[in-house]
Order: sequence, then structure tokens, then C-alpha cells
Amino acid sequence: MGALLLLIFTNNLNAQKQRFQAANLLFEPRVNYGFLIAHHIEMEIYNSHFPSFEFSIARATYGKQQWEALYNYPVTGLTYWTAWLGNSPDLGQAHAIFPFIRFPWIKSNNTELSFRLGAGVAYLTKYFDRLDNYKYNAIGSHLNAAINLMVEYRWKPLNYLQLSAGVQLMHFSNGSTKTPNFGLNVPSLSGGVAFRINKENSYIRRRARPDLTMFEFDGKKFLEMKIGTTFAIKQIGDIDGARYSVYAGFLSATKNIGYKHKLGLCFDLSWDGSDALLVNKTDPEPYKQSALTKPGFSAAYELVLARMSFAFNLGFYVGGKDKSEGLTYYKAGINYLITKNLFANLTLKTHYARADFVGLGLGYRFRWIYY
Repeated sequence: MGALLLLIFTNNLNAQKQRFQAANLLFEPRVNYGFLIAHHIEMEIYNSHFPSFEFSIARATYGKQQWEALYNYPVTGLTYWTAWLGNSPDLGQAHAIFPFIRFPWIKSNNTELSFRLGAGVAYLTKYFDRLDNYKYNAIGSHLNAAINLMVEYRWKPLNYLQLSAGVQLMHFSNGSTKTPNFGLNVPSLSGGVAFRINKENSYIRRRARPDLTMFEFDGKKFLEMKIGTTFAIKQIGDIDGARYSVYAGFLSATKNIGYKHKLGLCFDLSWDGSDALLVNKTDPEPYKQSALTKPGFSAAYELVLARMSFAFNLGFYVGGKDKSEGLTYYKAGINYLITKNLFANLTLKTHYARADFVGLGLGYRFRWIYY
């Protein structure tokens, strides 16, 4: 009996060790040094330079799935980022947690030039308050979205060690769920040391493509139709403090351009509860509530990573009574396939450089295969 328990215990340890090695884990502390961009004149009083710190746990892909080889074996992971935002007590401290993916642009055995994209959530200890912090009108809430962009160069002097240097941008915004919402932009120089405690997995370089999952493109010619909805809550200013609901829907048709890209067209339809307030300020004439609905058309692009994709749209309105935002709009989002055809979406809509709303939604896709 004792020998059996010892055998089971040993097998479990070996299995755990194999799983840990298969995870291809990297651990990386990083130091950044940057400043707040004064993109509004009210922000100029906070000009200062300050350090920020981060720690990442990452997994280096090695070709287990088709998309990993298509993107030259990127790295995925999770990062914790923190900083005191300058010298002013108005700004406080920022804490952010975001998953990321790092795409290699140029890669050799010992060097790599890559781009990192991260998106997550942030907690800011200070925000705008009419009485206690009235000068700080960049952020109106504790909770915010965190977006991280970085270009970096990596050098691997040892199998278990990587040194990196780069330039990154950290962005905080609540998507106008609570105003003011100028947002915070923190560019910085960055340096890090990454290490692994197990040997790196060798790349799987198959002549034939690896087995496809049900989420991956199989090379067949088809048009993909998507229908989806998005819901958001927003504020438009500090006048009344009210929050307004936003309902949006879309119908898109896209076609795969290779295994990584999709191009197409999209019809958008949105209704924003705050538009009535804006219209009443400029046009006192009565109108039907349906006149607040905004139809629009947009060019659509998707960057596909198996069950997840990054979506970008550039469009123009063809109706709607509210004209205060202009005729053009932009959408950026993440789509995630829950099942083969049902997907969830996180969408940011903007007008020029001003965030309109951040919304969540669900959708369904249909495929029309042709040869």
C-alpha cells in the first residue's frame, strides 16, 4: 500500500513538472520612467516625471496551435503595473492589471524586436471631486480601463535570461461612464529582466499545418455575417450628473484575407439617451424619439487569433438628429468566441480623440461557404 501511494505521488509530481514545463513560463520585473501628457491645458499644472513599476507572468508560445506559428510565436501573459502619478497629491497612485500579447516583428535566436498590446482594468486612488479635488478634471472615477502599448527590443544572452528595453504608452480612461474623462496618457522609457526556471520548449515546425481547433480558419472560402448588440452607460458632463443608457447593434459582412485578417463592411445602429439633452439645447422644435437613432456604415477590419479577434471600424453616420459629434466615428474592440458561433464583445466607440462609450455585448455569426 505504501509503495502504491509513493508511486501515485511520484507520478503526480512528474505530471505537474511536465505541465509546468509545457507552460513555458517567463517571469519579468520591469522599471519605467515617464511623464503625464498634458493633452488639455488644465493638465499642465501636473507636469512632472516619475517612475512606474510592473511585474509580468508570461507564456511563450511554441506552435501548439496554428495561430501561434502564423504570428511568429508570440508571448501572452498578465501584468501588474503601478505608479505614483507625479509629485502632486491631487493625482494619487495608479494600479493596473492587464492581460497582454507580444507580437514579434523581427526575431532571431538571440534577439527580438516586438510590439506588446495589453488591455485590462485600473484603480486610481484619486479622482475629480467638486469639493476636495476640483482641479483634477482628467478622471472621474476610481475604476478605469487600462490600455498598454509598447515597442521593445530583447536580447537573450542565456537560455534562462532575457534583457529588454523599449518605449511604452499607458492610457487610463473610464469611457465616459463618469465624467470628467479627459483620460491619462503616460509615455515612458522601459527596461526589464525576464527569467525562466525551466528550459524553453522547442518550436513545433511542422511541414503540414497543425490540427485546427473549431475556432480557426480552415482555408475555405466563405463570407462571415455577424449580428450583435452592445450596451453601455455614460455621462456627458458635470452639469446634471445624470447617467444615460446607450443601445447599439450591428450587422457586418467580412471575408478572410489569409489566415490572420478579415476585411468587410458593417451597418451600425445606435440610440444614445444623452442625445435628447444635446438636441434640446440647440433645436427646441418637437420631434419623434426615433429621430435620435443613428444609423451608420463603416469599413471593418479584424485581426484574428483563433477564438479571439481585435476589431477596428471607421464609419460615418447617415442619419440621426444629433449632429454635435460630427459625421464620423471609430470603433475598436475585442471579440471572443464563447462557442463556435456565439461571441461576446467589448467595444470602445470614439469621435476623433474623445471617447463616447465603452460597452459590452453579445453576438452570433453565420458563414456562407462558396467555392
